[in-house]
Amino acid sequence: MTMTRTGKRATKEQHAAAEYLGSLDDSLARWVQSTGPIDAYDAHLPVAMDSPLEWFSFAVTSRQLSRASSLAIYHRLVAQFGGAITAERVVSTDEQTLRDVGLSHQKARTIRALAERVDDGLLEMDKLVTMTDAEIHANLVAVPGIGPSSAQRFMLHYLRRPDIFPAGDLTVREAITALDQLDGLITPKAAEQRGEPWQPYRSYATSYLWGFVWELHPVVPGGTS
Repeated sequence: MTMTRTGKRATKEQHAAAEYLGSLDDSLARWVQSTGPIDAYDAHLPVAMDSPLEWFSFAVTSRQLSRASSLAIYHRLVAQFGGAITAERVVSTDEQTLRDVGLSHQKARTIRALAERVDDGLLEMDKLVTMTDAEIHANLVAVPGIGPSSAQRFMLHYLRRPDIFPAGDLTVREAITALDQLDGLITPKAAEQRGEPWQPYRSYATSYLWGFVWELHPVVPGGTS
């Protein structure tokens, strides 16, 4: 996997993020300068997502599975619902039917829980655009099976919020550890503090950090790369 460099096609936001992050006096700045503007929101997904519920359905389905297995199960799930995953169709389907397409018990419960919350407006775009990052995060992690990482990736990739920072993400921590030449893998708490100077473009900082690991594959003490 690699970053999506935008170069001359870069938007004003992409230029602004690259200029700001590249101007800082820290180790990330040099990587940003050499990389140039990027699309921080590109998730490199192999399927189109037409709604927040579909995005989460694929994200949940993909957990701890290979890309091929994830796609196979997700396509069966979409087919089960007649070509589109909607809250009404999910809620009206029993859990065993969801499991028959290949979902685990926990994954089926999580997708059903999300669908049930759609009626409360949790995943309605008109409502989401009026909410702060903190409000969306709090509402999402209250859903059984949705943790901070899933909530943050949704806000970053689907909602395209520019200042999301998943400090607990292993790849983010590995990148910071390598760039800052630390002796051991940085903790999520320390990573959160380390990311403060990257506001208000922490989503971009996150993507630059991911790209650093994806493209350079640094060996990090205590990490897995």
